[in-house]
Formats: sequence, C-alpha cells, structure tokens
Amino acid sequence: MQQRLPDEPGHAREQDVLSREPFSDLRGHPGDSAQSSKVRTSILFKSAPNLPPGSIRVSHRTTDLETDVLTDLLEDLAREAPTGGAPPGQLWRRGRRMARTRRVGTVAIAAVACLVLIALGSVTWQQRAVEPPVTDTETKTYVPARMYRPSPYLPGTDDQGPPGVLIATIQAERKGWADRGFGLVGVSATTGDYRFLDLPDAHPEYLGDAALSPDGRYVAYWITGSVPDPLPERPKVPSSSAFSDVPPIVGHAVYDTVTGKVERMMQSTQHGLDGRALVWFDPTHLGVEMGQMRDCCSSADAGSSVFDLATGQAVAIAATLAGASTNAAGSIVAGIESTLVIETDGSTTPANVPQTAGRINRTQFLALSHDAKRIAAIFGNGAETPVYVKDLNADDHGYGDPIPGSYVGVFCWLDEFHLAALKRHGEDARGDLVAIDIRDGSTTMLSEYVDNANLALNLLSSPVKNQPAPPRPRSPWVPTIAAGTTVVAAALAIFIWRRRAGA
Repeated sequence: MQQRLPDEPGHAREQDVLSREPFSDLRGHPGDSAQSSKVRTSILFKSAPNLPPGSIRVSHRTTDLETDVLTDLLEDLAREAPTGGAPPGQLWRRGRRMARTRRVGTVAIAAVACLVLIALGSVTWQQRAVEPPVTDTETKTYVPARMYRPSPYLPGTDDQGPPGVLIATIQAERKGWADRGFGLVGVSATTGDYRFLDLPDAHPEYLGDAALSPDGRYVAYWITGSVPDPLPERPKVPSSSAFSDVPPIVGHAVYDTVTGKVERMMQSTQHGLDGRALVWFDPTHLGVEMGQMRDCCSSADAGSSVFDLATGQAVAIAATLAGASTNAAGSIVAGIESTLVIETDGSTTPANVPQTAGRINRTQFLALSHDAKRIAAIFGNGAETPVYVKDLNADDHGYGDPIPGSYVGVFCWLDEFHLAALKRHGEDARGDLVAIDIRDGSTTMLSEYVDNANLALNLLSSPVKNQPAPPRPRSPWVPTIAAGTTVVAAALAIFIWRRRAGA
C-alpha cells in the first residue's frame, strides 16, 4: 500500500505494516515463537524538498530476525544429526586401524608389483651363464650335432665379450629396440654358445662375404669408412631396400675371436673399393681380391693378394680368387675359365678340372686335398648329384666312378679317405653335414646344417657332441611393455585400495 506525502515540508507520517511470516516454513513450526517470528517493518513516508513528488524513502527497523533464524536452523540440524555412535576414544582407535590397513595394503600391492618386475627381468635374461672365452686354442673342440637358426635378439660380443674359437659363423637377421638388419652369429667350438659378432666398422650388407679361418680363431670381413670423393647413393632396389645407402668399403679387417682384437688393413681409394673375395689359404694366410669403384655399380683394376697375418706382408697373385675353395693347408683351387691351384707365395699351377661343376648356396663345389693332389667335386642336376674324386696329376680330364647320392656341396677333405659334404635333406635345398668314405660311399652323420653357415674346416674332424640349444630371448619391447603395465596396474590397485579402505 502506498501513502501520499503531505504537502507540508518536514511532516512525516509513519505507517506500521505487519508483514507475514516468510521464514515459518524454514523453522517447520510456524506456531512456535509467534512474536519473534513476525517481522515488523516501518515504512516512513517523508516529503523532502529535494525529492520529486510521489517519491518515497524506505528504512528498515532493526529486528532480531537474523539471530532467530540462525538459532532455528541450528536446532533443526541438531535434531537431524545421527544419534548414538562410538565414544571419541573408540573413534580414534578405529581411525588408526583404518590407516594401518591402508598402509599394509599399499605395501602388499607394491611388493607384488616388484616380484612381477623381477620375474620379467629373469625371463628376459633366461639364457645359459656366459662362459669365459677359450684362451687356449688346444682346448677340446666339438662339432655340434645340430646347428640352430639363431634368435634375432641374441646378445653380442659388445655385451658378453669374445666367444672364443668358433666352429661356424651364421649370417642371420638381427633386431634391436628400433633397428633391424643382418648380423653374423658365432657358434663356439667348445661350449656351443651362440652370440652376434659386433665387428668394428662392418656393415650388414657385406657380412655375407665374411670368412672364418680354418682353425676357427679369425674372422675376415670388409670394413667401411669415409673416402675423399664418395659416389652418389646407390639406387634403391627391392632386394636391398633396407640397405640402399651403403658406406664405401675402405679395406678389410681380421677379428680375433679369442682376444677380441681387430687388425685393420686399409687401402688407398678415391671412391671406395669393390670387395670381391675373402678366402683363407690356411689359419694365417688370407687371400683378398678387390677393385676400385668407378661408379655406383661397377669397378676396375681388380687385384688379388695373399696377406700374412704373422708379418703383415702381402704378396700379389696374378689370378682371380672368385669362387675359390681352400684345402686349409696353404693352397686353394680357383678359376672361372681355367682352374688353378694357388699357393701362399703366389705361384699357380693349372688343374685339369671340368667346368661343369657348380656351386650351390655358398658351399664349395670343389674340395682340394691337403696335399693339393686330388679334388672332390659335385656334378649333376635334379635328384642325383653325386660326388666325384679326381687325381690332379692324371692326364685325363674325366673323373672316376661317382659316389652316389644327392649332395648339395662339398666342404673339405677330413683325411685321406673322408670328405665333409652337405647331403640333401628331403625335398628342400637344406642338407645334413656328413662324412663320406670315398672307398665305399658310406656316410656318417655329423650335424644338422643350417643355411648360410661358414664352417671352420680344420675342426670338422672334432668329435660330435649334442650341444645345448641357444637361448631364445624375446624382443626388448615385450618386458618393457609388461613392466610398464605392471607399474600402472599397481598404481591403480593402490589408489582403489586406499579409497575403499578409507571409505
């Protein structure tokens, strides 16, 4: 209701207005304290000279409303609060017990996570104990009854040291955290241990040419480096797309499998070298053939030499070493258009060998006897590929009676009457390493052979032994992901446990 202001200045009329009970619904008891629940408001109508006609000024009279409302709300909260409950001392003990439970649960979950991580670590390194390299080359050596395809995640010599005398090297795929390619695995002749050879300055694409010495102590390989005038990048091709950017060859090196030392023989080159052949005459003489690169895919001025490891001297050879086979006693038989027997001093002797012999899967198609007077060779196509033996001093160009069988390659002469050869295994091109008695053609099983294995020829007469299989380590990503998952799961379990224990 609005009252008009009288015309007299300074005159004021006060109208008391009794308001309703706006807070009775909050208290829940509108009948209680009726006097205190009513809000009395005075509206004072005054006329003032400086106010326009019809204007009003409102003032509020101070009451006990705030105090009354707060008191009523507290009373309501007190009535709604739960009754009973444990005494304060018991509540304290209960809280301490809950805290201890949460701590025990946290420690238990963390302990389980640690045990899982330790188990993962032990699985990652589940392999035979690393045995020290054999420093005595007279220590007993063995031919493994079976050769295994190596795992790409095997450790290398950078981690485990030199392997000692080797019975074989195997070119195999190698993988790491992010890279992958090819590597060279050494198989110990004493323990049967497998590990990658971390050869300094080697490149994966050239490891297929690496040559193992006849006594299993040295590995010869091509080394790469920088040159004054590098050639443009080799064009990528599907067969070698993983290694299209290959550094140039600048020489060769010899790795000592017992001491781990490397002897490098660098060659002067402008664009890089074309490595053509590495072949051992005997355990201390290495034949090398290489040429100077002219462009990305061709070379010129090829030359062959024999390096003496004892003196470091080299002797030039007027013959190609491509496709050469060694008797591991100081002589090799080589030649493309004509066959020659080559000695460590560089001298050559023509040999009457028919050119119908073939070479299969890196194995030798000709084996020269220790006295350099006889050769064994493989001829034929299809199912039957027998072995023939010929006396080099004979005038005829033919061979005697064949040794029947399906052979893939012939490695060497074991003694006067026995050959080490690769016999075809079933329908595939794989083979078993066998000893052939040239007198009656009988064979003795030596080892289950794997492709791309290069053998230490002078050790093939060693006793055959069932060596343990190499370890099969998993990808390094597997334990890493498993460990990360374990940590995350443990953290989540601790969080949930503490939430529930504190509920």
